[in-house]
Amino acid sequence: MKAALLAVALVALVSARSAQEAAPPVAPPPAPPPAAPAVAAKHFVLITLDTVRADHVGCYGYYRATTPNLDRFAAQCVRFERCLSPVSNTTPSHASMLTGVYPHEHGILSNFFQLPVEEQPGYALRTSPTLRTFAQAAAALGARTGAFVAATPVKQSTGLNAGFAEWREPPPREPRRVGKEVVDDGLRFLAANDERPSFAWLHFFDAHGPIRPPTPPKRYLELFRTDPALKTWLEERGVARDLKGEHIGTISATEACNLYDGCVRFLDDQLGPLLDALSTPERQADTLVIVVGDHGHGLGQHDFLSHGPAWDEQLRVPLLVRAPGVAPAVVATLVSTIDLLPTAMARVPALRDPAFAQQCRGRDLLDPALEARPLFGLSANERPQLAVTTTTWKLLEWPDGRCSLFDLESDPHERSDLAAQKPDVVAALRKVLADEIDRQRRRRELHLKGATSAGSGIDPAVLEELRKLGYAEDGGDGKGEDGGR
Repeated sequence: MKAALLAVALVALVSARSAQEAAPPVAPPPAPPPAAPAVAAKHFVLITLDTVRADHVGCYGYYRATTPNLDRFAAQCVRFERCLSPVSNTTPSHASMLTGVYPHEHGILSNFFQLPVEEQPGYALRTSPTLRTFAQAAAALGARTGAFVAATPVKQSTGLNAGFAEWREPPPREPRRVGKEVVDDGLRFLAANDERPSFAWLHFFDAHGPIRPPTPPKRYLELFRTDPALKTWLEERGVARDLKGEHIGTISATEACNLYDGCVRFLDDQLGPLLDALSTPERQADTLVIVVGDHGHGLGQHDFLSHGPAWDEQLRVPLLVRAPGVAPAVVATLVSTIDLLPTAMARVPALRDPAFAQQCRGRDLLDPALEARPLFGLSANERPQLAVTTTTWKLLEWPDGRCSLFDLESDPHERSDLAAQKPDVVAALRKVLADEIDRQRRRRELHLKGATSAGSGIDPAVLEELRKLGYAEDGGDGKGEDGGR
């Protein structure tokens, strides 16, 4: 009994410290928005930026001009300084954004092609009466729904197409397409002469590796050059001088960063016409726009070139929310990508389904009473890292049962493990983590009753597309640019 009471007290202590010691916002925000929207939106546009880490975006303080178009759009938005994805892998991250639940609940814990062959037929998102996509809920309310995606990990074979009446993806045997094609599809959808409320999802893949990607024109790959500021930036994060990737061999950390930044700039240029179209007075008056990354990227931090683990640089993503009647602001509260759909339903009443709202695990990001709470995360490897993050602390639980603990205020890059010095905090956060995983799995069991798969099964051509994107079928060794992505 005493042990149980101690654990409860420690959880309360960790949560209280998180709330009390939240980092101040970068700039003083205006007064918080009202609980009920002053102006209701009619349409919702979700823009997901694959493999974009927050600290390589200009409005998040990056010293390079990687995102001028996005930065201009951010001036219209509420910008969230600390948004975490629950997983650093494309398919499960998007499944969480489109269902509003954590990965163990919707059942996709990695990109499907990394599962054992005998498990692959069940890889796709399985929906049920208690687990639907937001597109399914919106369509049932009479809304127009359209999705325009750019790469294989979110093609309709994953089941993410559930509920979308209009769907565009790369052609068969093509692993990806450039952002301009996604923008063209999206603009056609938005320009349709239809009075119904709508939900549109646009997915962009231009920032995604391999680290020497074939998509951007050469001028983008040569746009950024090594300078002292870059070397300092890498040193602060403990990045090794040389990195190794399964498909590219050895590459210097500076070159990897230069190439990645060129790809981010290429992505930003693709976004320009879309963001301009969404910035007209008419669109600002009737459209909720959310721009968010699906996961980050390693670039050599923690000895990892690509993405897959549960470190901060892998999970922290940019998040911009523009809603009619809501003034621009900067919010430092710790939030999650599972908070997107509760926010949409609060701001677009025509798309609010009470039953779907009950499914969602997130919170309304624009609620003035929004408070930080512990957030769950996991890596996308076969034997994953599990993570729980508070305002102050980050606990990583390794597959062998070891734990690492980081004080995010003094050590934002997670370089100094304090687990041995803080056993009480480790115990409290392990309990939070175990309780959350148990909650997700119990909810998953309920959802599976009557579940159906929206996917169309594994096509060998899909595996070839993924190889072209630089994914290793076996998940890699955890060090290269594949390793659990």
